[in-house]
Amino acid sequence: MILWKNTYEKEWLKKMRKIIKAELIMLIGEIKQYYVNYIFYNLGMIILFCGIFYNYFSDKNDNLVLAMLISAVLWQISTNAIQYYSYLIQDEAMMGTLEQMFLSKTSFHKIIISKTIVNMGFVIIKGGFLFLVCMLFFCKQLSDIHINFIQLLMILCIFSVTVIVFYGIGGLFGGLSLYFKRISAVINVINYFLLMFTGILKDPMTYAKNFAICIRLLPITNANILIGEILANETKKVDILCFVISCLIFLLAGIVGMNTMIKLARKDGKLGQY
Repeated sequence: MILWKNTYEKEWLKKMRKIIKAELIMLIGEIKQYYVNYIFYNLGMIILFCGIFYNYFSDKNDNLVLAMLISAVLWQISTNAIQYYSYLIQDEAMMGTLEQMFLSKTSFHKIIISKTIVNMGFVIIKGGFLFLVCMLFFCKQLSDIHINFIQLLMILCIFSVTVIVFYGIGGLFGGLSLYFKRISAVINVINYFLLMFTGILKDPMTYAKNFAICIRLLPITNANILIGEILANETKKVDILCFVISCLIFLLAGIVGMNTMIKLARKDGKLGQY
């Protein structure tokens, strides 16, 4: 029994490595072919972040500026995560390979996990590059900031957990894309909402009470609040608890939602309708 289990695990790892290697080759090929698009996309993000700073935070203290910058990068990576599966499914459908993903000997979930690992690594590297470039723009405002190792570790943990949760939420939108085909407009609305009302531009608790409670349910809102508190050395246990609970709820909802929509798409014969 143990021998069979070890053999199965080795085969599973081999398949995962092959898929990840293939995805890396494909990603590098896309970057080479569409490098102009990648350059201008990142340039657009830099302009957006600089616009946010010069319009909202140019007269604020150093900690608030840094919190804004970290939250803005977190938003950029999280929105990439939430739309990744949707665009992946749309691309596969356009190439006529979507059904093959479900009919392949390798399970659909293994393929998705492998693609997610590659994409997550890429967007985190890209987010880190954006952060460094923006730091150069804001260096005068951030010159007096000193972050200790514990603060850095806490921010990285919050950052990582939030991104993983948003890939989980993205699974739901991927499932919706299977069923409704194109939902990019829905995702765009959500992305703009997350930018405007989750604590990047303004303290979310200053909104009307009912609205503030609603946006406090979102993982990224709680992440932004915690990032600000960590930099100010004012971390509250209740905010940590809100962050953990919201992350668990949304991650579970995303996974369950994706699996539910996949079943519905199969039942209603939507996989072959492009």
